[in-house]
Amino acid sequence: MSYFPTMSIGLIGYFILLILFGLAQNWVDMLLIRALQGVVSAMVWPTAEAALMDIVGPERRGEGLGLYMMVSGLGFILGPGVGGMLYNFCRDILLLPVPEVFRVPYFVGALIIIPAIILTAIILKETSPGKLEELKEIEQDPLPEEEPVAQIHPESSESEMTPKVRRMIHAIYLMSMFNGIAMGLGQPIFQLFLMSKITTDIGLIGLVISGAGAVGMLFSIPAGRYADRKGRKGLAVWGAVGSRISMGVLPLTTTLAQTSVVWVGQSAAMASSQPAMRAIQADVVPWNLRGKMFGTIQAFFNAGATIGPIVGGALFAYFSLVVLPVGPFLLDGLVVPFWIASVLGLIGAYLLWKYVEETHPIKITKVDDDEPVIEAT
Repeated sequence: MSYFPTMSIGLIGYFILLILFGLAQNWVDMLLIRALQGVVSAMVWPTAEAALMDIVGPERRGEGLGLYMMVSGLGFILGPGVGGMLYNFCRDILLLPVPEVFRVPYFVGALIIIPAIILTAIILKETSPGKLEELKEIEQDPLPEEEPVAQIHPESSESEMTPKVRRMIHAIYLMSMFNGIAMGLGQPIFQLFLMSKITTDIGLIGLVISGAGAVGMLFSIPAGRYADRKGRKGLAVWGAVGSRISMGVLPLTTTLAQTSVVWVGQSAAMASSQPAMRAIQADVVPWNLRGKMFGTIQAFFNAGATIGPIVGGALFAYFSLVVLPVGPFLLDGLVVPFWIASVLGLIGAYLLWKYVEETHPIKITKVDDDEPVIEAT
């Protein structure tokens, strides 16, 4: 029996909303459905990460998150490419008119969700502290030599967290919001930039995004292993810095080859940073509050990701018609929304560097006098 009703309900919600996306008749429908999609996303992603952290343990969190991100990244890689090919197939082979040509990918996406719903219901088991405590109460006492499957921490609350932990969590909240705004700004304006300045071929745009994601995916597991062995904070900070600088360079590219190279670098830097960043979050947040706080972190990110596209669209519409004199150079006004996204992401990286301490697992060694020496590396 599966004890993951939250994830299951969220995945079913994804299935229903993808069908509704395909049936939408106007932008108001799309806006309402997109808002509901944010709700079901909050039910799936924080829950999945919290469960994964419960399963893999503290010493392999980076590697586990790297694999998790590689697998989920595979979907993000295949998605734009498959969507672009479906669009071209429906337009050129099936000869579907607009807007019907845009509806088919949503229906195909809904079909893809079905195996995830089934596998979640069959395979995953509960890891929530509250649920495990309930199971302990109804199960028979184990034999003395048996050990419990999961160690339940004493009841605690946010009020019992130290000021240092609170400060780090608050910094992570703010960093998540800045990153959400930066991503919400960057992703849509990048696609608009491609279509207005580089190429109008939607299928090719999908392949560019997918190709960059494929390269970035290769960095996830090695980066996670490095974070487990050498330290999390440095990789998380410098990966984020590299990613945001690449975002600022993007509008300066003038050919598809240049744009692809910079976008690949952006993707690789982000893929290197994220396993370490997520592992830090899991290290900082108390186990029995992990689901709640992961959800709050995701809420801050989603708030930023909601603001970002609205602001980004307005900035793109205005600055796409402007030329900016910068010293002896004349720059296309499109650089402004990209640079704003870059700066916001750098602010998030600064908050991580300034207020969040290294959380790499502590190594304990023995010395001659048998006194343990704690070496934080």
